[in-house]
Amino acid sequence: MATLLDDEALSAALATLDDWHGDRSAITRHVHIPEAETGAFLSSLESIARELDHDPDIEGSGSDLTITMSTHSKGGVTDLDVTYARRVDALLS
Repeated sequence: MATLLDDEALSAALATLDDWHGDRSAITRHVHIPEAETGAFLSSLESIARELDHDPDIEGSGSDLTITMSTHSKGGVTDLDVTYARRVDALLS
């Protein structure tokens, strides 16, 4: 079960994530992916979502994407969102 993060836990988590920002309602990262790699990247994001049973909100087109994470059923950012963000960071590194 996902645990809602308080301000302190969220700040600590954001300090360990690459280029993620946000508040207790949601965390976001903007990425630029070469167009030739966008399909594979989106497929990887989908695989992570299936593994974690947790879906990101993805906006954008072409090479520029915005990934937003929030656990709607909990009303904000949870440890599950941070886990997903870490997996995205690993994918991009």
